[in-house]
Amino acid sequence: MNDDVPRRKFSETEQLARSVFAGGFAGGVAKTAVAPLERVKILLQTHNADFMRFSGTWRGPVFAMQHIVRTQGFRGLFQGHTLTLARAIPHAAIGYTVYDKVSARLMPDEEHKTSGRRLVAGAITGMSALPFTYPFELIRVRMAVETIQSNVRPTPWNAVRGIMAEGRSSGGITGLMPFLHFYRGFTVSLLGTVPYRGGIFLVWETLNAEAKARLSPATLESNKNTIRLVIGAAAGTIAQVATYPLEVVRRTQQASGKGTPNRMIGFRETVNSVWTTVGWRGFFTGLGVGLFKQASSRLGKICIVLMLLQVPMHAISLATWQLAKEGLQI
Repeated sequence: MNDDVPRRKFSETEQLARSVFAGGFAGGVAKTAVAPLERVKILLQTHNADFMRFSGTWRGPVFAMQHIVRTQGFRGLFQGHTLTLARAIPHAAIGYTVYDKVSARLMPDEEHKTSGRRLVAGAITGMSALPFTYPFELIRVRMAVETIQSNVRPTPWNAVRGIMAEGRSSGGITGLMPFLHFYRGFTVSLLGTVPYRGGIFLVWETLNAEAKARLSPATLESNKNTIRLVIGAAAGTIAQVATYPLEVVRRTQQASGKGTPNRMIGFRETVNSVWTTVGWRGFFTGLGVGLFKQASSRLGKICIVLMLLQVPMHAISLATWQLAKEGLQI
């Protein structure tokens, strides 16, 4: 927020290293903070048969986490979290660094800081890291949806072997290149990244500009962390609501190897499957949006609770990013 404070001059290499560290640190902290709710959200999004009963109460996510602890132990709340960090840290490191570089090019001064340019900068940010980190996300989802009780905990290597086996058994081009199965749902992710990441940075930059225009420098400085958290929460919430149906389709495709291991299901088939199984409400399962509270008693009762996942995650990520940049003097 305090952009007028002079920064130390670093070499281009050191500046880049500090920027990457700040972004990666922010991504890791935010994902760790919401890891238990993230797993519950994935289980609900993929309509896991063992967990859909928890969508019938306001305390559904709490009951779901209690069930995980009881059947899988406390570590079950963080099942697949190592893969989450393996994706989130480089994704945030690359994304935030790219955003700083792209925004400096697209918006070198106040005159160029338009909504369109902010949206484009955010969209480029989201797409930059996705091809490199997407396989980690797929493996994480596969581990998160695994609810079979056994003495052997799911491991990343078992998930990798399973996905590779699906690819080899599918025939065609994926039979020759089984690693393509690590990109189930990638097209939908890429499609959703443009409005999602673009929207986050659009709202983030717009509200920050409004705060600077409306609040005194003293108020901004004394309340900067609170202001960042509030603006980050607003940015994440608005973007999440706008793109949530695409996220449900993506998660369903990512988890689909459990039911259709010999082929990758397409976008239209996934949409038809969700619609046929659950109806239109299925595209909003796990979303904490008050707008849908009256539309469905089952979804409405978990709406507000599960929205708490997105609010702190983006608030923590964006605020931590700014704090790390200040601490690293970049």
